Amino acid sequence: MPTPARVAPGEISMSGSTLLRIGTCIAIPWVLAHCGHAEPPSCGPADPSCAAAGGTGFTSGGSTNGGTLGSGGSQTGTSSGAGGTATGGGMTAAGGSSGESPGAGGTTTGGASSMGGVAPSGGSSPTAGTSPTGGSDGGTPSGGAPVMGGAGGESAMGGGPDATGGTSQGGTDSGGGAASGGMDSTGGMDSGGSGPVVDQNGVPLAKPGDSKSGSREYLNLGDIRLINNKWGSDELGCNTMMRVFVNQDKSFGWAFDRGGCGGNKTKPDYPEIEFGIHPFGANSPLATTPSFPSTSVLPLQIKDITSASVTIDGLSVSIQRATTWNVNFEFWLSREHPVTSQNPGVYAELIAFWGWQDDWACDKSGTANAGDKSYNLCHQDDNWAGGQWRYFQFRANGGPMNGFSGRVDVKAFIDWLVGNYNLSRDLWVTRLEVGTEIDDNTAGSVTLRNITFEVNGVSKSPQFAE
Repeated sequence: MPTPARVAPGEISMSGSTLLRIGTCIAIPWVLAHCGHAEPPSCGPADPSCAAAGGTGFTSGGSTNGGTLGSGGSQTGTSSGAGGTATGGGMTAAGGSSGESPGAGGTTTGGASSMGGVAPSGGSSPTAGTSPTGGSDGGTPSGGAPVMGGAGGESAMGGGPDATGGTSQGGTDSGGGAASGGMDSTGGMDSGGSGPVVDQNGVPLAKPGDSKSGSREYLNLGDIRLINNKWGSDELGCNTMMRVFVNQDKSFGWAFDRGGCGGNKTKPDYPEIEFGIHPFGANSPLATTPSFPSTSVLPLQIKDITSASVTIDGLSVSIQRATTWNVNFEFWLSREHPVTSQNPGVYAELIAFWGWQDDWACDKSGTANAGDKSYNLCHQDDNWAGGQWRYFQFRANGGPMNGFSGRVDVKAFIDWLVGNYNLSRDLWVTRLEVGTEIDDNTAGSVTLRNITFEVNGVSKSPQFAE
């Protein structure tokens, strides 16, 4: 989720803005720097109205209490009992079948189905292939309709916190079950053994040509959600044109045209890509994206992460009318497990801009070498969003840019925080996001050829229905 937009002293800052960031938005005195999920853009130092709730996001879907794998990921190498077939209309747990098949729900290659191993009435009980402790059977959410994107978090013009909508669509975790604490991919269930793969909100995999323009709607890309996050415009009652889409060639992105909504750079919008789950807790008013993880790969504690990265292919930004915007990557940290705890305690948001347009002068120094680029620390606040969490804003060395292709080493950013700010390794990484924070009188579009999220050797890219 993006955090509030950051603006130079003397200027109005846009909270919840961190284009290409991921989260909820709240008003804070910093420049549009992270507003993916209903989070306010970043604002200037003197603007108390900006809160960096981490970017707006769509809370599409009830919380999946019980959907977590906890520390019991699916058992690798075991086969689901009786071949993993469910006789009562249940999902097929083909004993380690490729997660590409509908209903695999995030099965691990060679391992038992992580959420459909139990045999429904009449089926043989699975021996050694039982679903992991806490793993929900079938991945149905424990409640309600998707809340895909209400306001609430801050946006640092670069990504919102609550961008965890669609659950894992059955993408296999190449190399084993979900790591300890990882969520069971409860979204890729096969309805009745046939039909399209859907997530916990009943949203099927997107296909080429699909688009969504309604507020809080999203496209299900398997372990990834593409969210039409208009939290800022919604709060201001502003009729902003925005949509997310998948092209016929399977490139994807978002288009936007926002007029003069009057948000004073505190309520940006944040169309975004989300991988994971927001850090606020299922019942938090800051949550603007689904309260179930989009993937079985996250959340994970820092101490359990050996590698993490985001590889982006062909991200291109086209701005027809520019006032205040940014495109970014970000991730969120919480004190406790964001699914099993009702109040996980959001701890920190880190957002990194590739492209931006604002005049908020940097007031911090420091450099993180994170993948194919180095990033300079620009702003840091230990009392972001009214003292609710810590905020770290980086900007790409050599920027701003209107495009990016390459690898972001997320683990390097995490290690930088641990080493320079003494962060505990018991903290949870809840989600990774890429998005664009936009404020008043800004129009344009963003497209990507591909994106791959990797954690501990498990890689996830968009999946599409045919």
